[in-house]
Amino acid sequence: MIRYWMVLALLAVSHHAVAQSALPAASSAETGFTPGIAYERRHVDYIVERDGRFVKEIDSIRVVLNDAGVREVAQIAQSYSASLETTEIVLARLITPDGKEIDVPPSAIFVQEPYASQAAPMFSDQKVKTIVFPQVTPGAKILLKTRVTQRVPILPGQFSAMEFISPHSARQDFVFTVTAPADMPLDVQTIDLPHVQETLADGRVKHVFSSDNAKAVAPEAGSVARSDYSPRMVVSTMADGAALATAYGQLTGDISAPTARIVALADQLTQGVSDPRKQAEALYNWVRLNIRYVNVVLERGGFIPRPLDSILSNAYGDCKDQAVLLGALLRAKGIDSTPVLIGAGNAFWMPRAGTLQAFNHMITYVPQLNLYLDSTARYNAFGTLPFADGGKQVLHVKSGQWASTPLSDGGLTAVKQVIDVARDESAVVKTSVRGTGLGAATLRGTFAAMQSISDAQVVTSMLAQAGANGTGVLRRPDLRADSAEAEFGLDYDTKNFLDLPGPGAIRMPPSGFNALAPWVASLRTERHYPYGCPNGEVSETVELKLPDNVRLLRDPPSEHHTLDVTGSRIEYRQTVQREAGSLKLVRTMTMVATQPVCAGTDMEAQKVFARKVERSLRTQLLYE
Repeated sequence: MIRYWMVLALLAVSHHAVAQSALPAASSAETGFTPGIAYERRHVDYIVERDGRFVKEIDSIRVVLNDAGVREVAQIAQSYSASLETTEIVLARLITPDGKEIDVPPSAIFVQEPYASQAAPMFSDQKVKTIVFPQVTPGAKILLKTRVTQRVPILPGQFSAMEFISPHSARQDFVFTVTAPADMPLDVQTIDLPHVQETLADGRVKHVFSSDNAKAVAPEAGSVARSDYSPRMVVSTMADGAALATAYGQLTGDISAPTARIVALADQLTQGVSDPRKQAEALYNWVRLNIRYVNVVLERGGFIPRPLDSILSNAYGDCKDQAVLLGALLRAKGIDSTPVLIGAGNAFWMPRAGTLQAFNHMITYVPQLNLYLDSTARYNAFGTLPFADGGKQVLHVKSGQWASTPLSDGGLTAVKQVIDVARDESAVVKTSVRGTGLGAATLRGTFAAMQSISDAQVVTSMLAQAGANGTGVLRRPDLRADSAEAEFGLDYDTKNFLDLPGPGAIRMPPSGFNALAPWVASLRTERHYPYGCPNGEVSETVELKLPDNVRLLRDPPSEHHTLDVTGSRIEYRQTVQREAGSLKLVRTMTMVATQPVCAGTDMEAQKVFARKVERSLRTQLLYE
């Protein structure tokens, strides 16, 4: 686990991506990829009422192909909101390879709290129905029919649905349908999914979306969300973002009108501060550091913020609670802002129509400062957004206008090691890892997750990773620091650093603090799907001080290599400075993105670049 956290700390560079509709040509045979299941049938049918209520029926047949498929379907979970929806298991049946049919008994269907709310179930009415299938083996078939009834529409009078077909599952007979009253206006958008509209005998309109049969293709590490590049459809009564913003505003009302308590708090937090930017910074820092994130999903609580004074009294809230609280504090100081709907994570494609399913997060935009703020990002300094928020198309709730968040600049992650070698072969090593911008946020978040682990445990793991035989002292970053920079360090001693009298070789860098190698290895990935354009800078500096009884036989060369990919330029440099008894080696990889997506690349050029840099990273210093 320590090694995993260290990787997170050292690789603080942004990845982004957007949509690309074309599917790759690679087949399962070409990639060596075998999925766990294949879909023999999957039908998803929406029956929509004029007021926005609907019934969603899902009828599927999954064929279990191997042991991975057994693990995938032995238990199937269906989540729902108990106050807004009803979920029924119409049919749950297993057909064994020899044709025996076994129905799942009611006793094997469990209603549970979702994992995310188990720590605080009183704040959520989300439930999960888990169906446990018996005797699941490769070759079996899983038949499952469910019915979800949306008893209360999220937005009164409005309906939206978004479905996609993952290319990473083999499939046959995939059909989505939406049936609605003829006088219910629906905006329809499809990508790589044929659409047919028909009028039923009772006058209702039925939209049918069907897919061709297809083999499964392998997923790719680091690619964007599957919904960004899969065949997909969107159906919505809200023709654009403005319609969604209007419907949402009608539901929530004036959610950021400051109360007397809010005004008093805003005045207290900005006392003696007159500059609007400094005021906004003080208010943002207070919210992110003092309002604990708790997901509140009670009835329409997943969409409607709670009362401002309630958020203050409890000192917790989810993203929309924190966004409107920050908006109210800003408004109390005469600073205008708007809540912003955003799809956080690795999904970047945004439908044309107003679609609730495209959003999962709320942040704040301050027009006066042209600045987006995410107050749930506890370890992000003012002016920086988390990776998941960068380069996204977003909806400003007040105006109903589409906009885009800035690309996330990964900032700088700099690893420095000063190694002082003694005549007896031992060495004292001072190591620091410094992050700026989002690199700083990553370091703080990483060490926040390690607060329950003692310094001694962390040091022991780091020394083992570095191959060091000695003792060390850990310096943790300040988790509450407001600056755009954070740093942690490890100072340690180690025996037998060299093998004297030699000759011998020293790896550069000589420990486990290698920030560049994983990035270079990622460039070898053969890509067909859109992936995140690298953006940021990573550097490694090693200062080696040698005793007078050790002589270096050869200096490593200075190097400079560049790679241009669609949407990003990558530059690698190695420089060497030599003085009597010491050597300083600096390696830097600078990645400058011009867009949030890299949708295509010259793989041969990428591999050539990776080989050159990997050879450089394997540099060894020969000594005697």
